[in-house]
Amino acid sequence: MSTLKDVAALAGVSKATASLALNNGRVNAETRKRVVLCAQQLRYVPNRIGRTLTTGRSQVVEFLIMTSGRYADTVRHTALFYYLLEGVLSVVDEAKYSVHFNVRSHEDPGLEEYLEQAVGEHMLDGMIIVPQYRTEAPFLEILRHGSLPYVLLSPQRFAKGLNYIDMKNRHGGRIVADLLHRSGRRRIAMINGPPSHFDAIEREAGFALGLKIAGIGHFSRLFGDFTIESGYSAMGEMLKGPVPDAVFCANDYMAAGAIKMLYEKGIRVPHDVSVIGYDNSDAARIVTPSLTSVDNHFLAVGRLLAEELLACIDGGDRPIKRTLMPVLVERDSH
Repeated sequence: MSTLKDVAALAGVSKATASLALNNGRVNAETRKRVVLCAQQLRYVPNRIGRTLTTGRSQVVEFLIMTSGRYADTVRHTALFYYLLEGVLSVVDEAKYSVHFNVRSHEDPGLEEYLEQAVGEHMLDGMIIVPQYRTEAPFLEILRHGSLPYVLLSPQRFAKGLNYIDMKNRHGGRIVADLLHRSGRRRIAMINGPPSHFDAIEREAGFALGLKIAGIGHFSRLFGDFTIESGYSAMGEMLKGPVPDAVFCANDYMAAGAIKMLYEKGIRVPHDVSVIGYDNSDAARIVTPSLTSVDNHFLAVGRLLAEELLACIDGGDRPIKRTLMPVLVERDSH
């Protein structure tokens, strides 16, 4: 296996100059080109540990998604986080960073120890964290008081004193309520996600406020877990009582399950019941009828998370407090 010394010898420069050339250091363009060509010729693979010792950086960031053993694992059962990851990768790849993708449970007894090690031993240059659930999170104190740059995907009101990106789910719920009011729907129901999930909390809060402003003070509600199966089951339970004329599902997967149940019961969408989803995922386009949904710009959110984290790693000391506003994408289900 070729070494940096081999590359330097072939290029006719010192090891220090070769290292600078391969790590975007201050060398002239001609030297950089010659060193890079020699490295390619020798199939040189940089030693990450050595580069960390030289630069103080690992060139690795972690994308950590928090789950809970009390609910379905949405990382495994939905494709929602793929779009976030794609956005993150598009930015960090360009910056020549690697991404360590990690999924950990809030109930994991080793979580705090893992993060303390990551902070203390400089295993990572930074972290993107998606907490998902409103629960005790003492590990956040490790990040707040440690030296590791980080950014959360979390609502503003749950991220006080922390670096965050907020997708404004509350606003998304509000625009669904406005749509149903304009459409003349009055017997309204909601199939929400887990009661402690950030997205579920915010989407319902905005939805309830929008209906209240529209003069609709009551709506029935059942809970699912963001999977197709839970939307199907919740819709079945809902049909045991008075049939609503509109159902807002807190994500597209549950909406797809709800539409399947309505179809099996001979209830037409949208003629009898309007169904609205959330996330504007692939599921919104493949169900029949195509699903009206709220687009929260997951790809752009992923890019923004990565951009803000890299800016923080590069010495930015300003607090990260950014938002992206969702928009309604109207299709045939309402």
